[in-house]
Amino acid sequence: MAVKGRGAAQRLLVTAVVGAGTFTVSSVAAEERLHMRIAGSMQQWAVAAGQNINTGDGSDIDTAPLDQKHNSEIRFLGEADLAHAITIGLRVELEANTDDQQIGESFLFLEQAAAGRFEIGDTDNVAVSMQVSAPDGGISINDGDLLGIEAFVTPEGYEEGNTLIDSTALQLGDDTSGKFNYYTPRIAGLQFGASYIPRFEDGGSNNNSITRVDGQGPVSDGVALAINYTREFGDIEIEAYAGYLFGDSPSSAGSRAIHGAGAGLLVSLNDFEIGGSFAWSRGDVRDDFSLNGRSFDIGIAYEIERWRVGLTYLRGINEGSRADPADQRLDQLILSGTYELDAGVNLVAGFFYYDADGEKDLVADDEGVRSNCGFGFATALEIRF
Repeated sequence: MAVKGRGAAQRLLVTAVVGAGTFTVSSVAAEERLHMRIAGSMQQWAVAAGQNINTGDGSDIDTAPLDQKHNSEIRFLGEADLAHAITIGLRVELEANTDDQQIGESFLFLEQAAAGRFEIGDTDNVAVSMQVSAPDGGISINDGDLLGIEAFVTPEGYEEGNTLIDSTALQLGDDTSGKFNYYTPRIAGLQFGASYIPRFEDGGSNNNSITRVDGQGPVSDGVALAINYTREFGDIEIEAYAGYLFGDSPSSAGSRAIHGAGAGLLVSLNDFEIGGSFAWSRGDVRDDFSLNGRSFDIGIAYEIERWRVGLTYLRGINEGSRADPADQRLDQLILSGTYELDAGVNLVAGFFYYDADGEKDLVADDEGVRSNCGFGFATALEIRF
């Protein structure tokens, strides 16, 4: 089936084979252009949620009982074989949604079986791409679908993707910044990765040589390290991961360097998967917003023929605004399933529960959202090509 737990097999060579079958490797003469392919996916969602929203001033916020959501992307992929068994390739990911972020990833890579893989451009760091986390039944909650499609309203001050509030992935303000990644060949099940991130930028706007002005500026000189292990023991398959991320914060008063660490384990036995992950972080994206936080997820999934079902839970906590003593917290629980209608065509659905607490002083006397909890149902038709 197309939907699997987010283990190393799906997220690493991540981008190496870009999802087996997405494109075929063509042997070309050195003088020929890269052979390009187009791949991608489209998800069109229907979401129904009962939301209990609390605001700072006690005012009511109306939400639609049934909403339409979407999440689509188109990938432009190219590869060519060079001398000495070296492959050169590229990937450009277009966010095919009507919002302000149009390019998700854009990078080049060089790969050789004996030497490993080198990437340069706007993409995930190795601690994200090599991550192993809890399986799901088709709707993800770890840096996943529910917050990605805004299935429910989140409190003021949340910075999803920059903190551990909704994920165990070590992004912490890096996201798809411009960077240099290196992955070793996998030997005896082990693979290592390292990233250097000159500047932490959300969206990859990194074409600027000025990293600091009078002690002010973005997080810089980032380093990510990761190790991934995959091994089969009869009917049992083990996937494990550990990662670390560092970023040097600007020297303005109150700011601290970013440190993040995480680990994950996924065990597969025949048609069953069980696993989980956790992460911890310290530091500041800026001098008034703390990244001190922690998160974990756990899940189980079962797959047979065209069906897959899974149960996943995630909790994330982040300190957030230094001016507010309350921590941010988000709990998510989802029971979801997938039915494969045809090759590349899936129907997904799931029931979810969430409980989101924000910062109290931040919205003390205004209409901002302080907290939100509730239940919901989400379903989508998904096409992959």
